[in-house]
Amino acid sequence: MMSRTVLIEAVERFKKRTGHYPERVLADQIYRTRGNRSFCKLHGIRLSGPKLGRPSLTKPSAKDKKQEYQDNTDRIEVERFFSLSKRCYGLGLIKTKQYDTTLTSIALSVFVTNLFKIQARILFALIWLWELIAYQPADFEPETV
Repeated sequence: MMSRTVLIEAVERFKKRTGHYPERVLADQIYRTRGNRSFCKLHGIRLSGPKLGRPSLTKPSAKDKKQEYQDNTDRIEVERFFSLSKRCYGLGLIKTKQYDTTLTSIALSVFVTNLFKIQARILFALIWLWELIAYQPADFEPETV
């Protein structure tokens, strides 16, 4: 029952923040309950993952296969982010008991993870610029306007 309310609350917060429901929700299997599926269907949200019940005898279309593959790829990227945050940036070490303190600790861990991603992008850009400048021919003269 807890997983049902968590997904619906998250989707409603998204709607409150953006003014519309998301196009899709990438969720673990525990969140793919009948209630969550019906909520998503009612609001036109695609919930990633296989359908409940027996597998269909009809072969899925190429478009459906491509969409399922894309959803799985995106979901794996999100899972990788959480795994990295747990292993490298302390998200797995949170032992706080107060609700607000726990949320703050999680937010700080995600913030630090994003800072390191930004730092890496800046570093790669600087290396690219350095290589661009260092490997120009000696007789190169920029055009003057």
